[in-house]
Amino acid sequence: MKQIGKIGKINIQANKKLKQIYLERGITACEARLEDCMGNSFLFFHHCHKRNWYIKKPRLLSDFSQSILVCQNCHDKIENNYKLSEQLFKKLR
Repeated sequence: MKQIGKIGKINIQANKKLKQIYLERGITACEARLEDCMGNSFLFFHHCHKRNWYIKKPRLLSDFSQSILVCQNCHDKIENNYKLSEQLFKKLR
């Protein structure tokens, strides 16, 4: 079994913090609502930047302004589409 490294542990802690923040704000479904959206199923935190950007700024991984909650289908659509991701962040954050 593969061990979790330092960055992996930081990600786990950040996700726990984000989950609490989103629950407190009442955000429990996909915020993107793109075509083929799955609503409140298979949710992920999509970050404003790629993960390696946060290596020098790990505290920002759990910053609400750096993430949006999206379903798997919407995440797949915005993960490598910088313009769409940027539009969503401007609209939602």
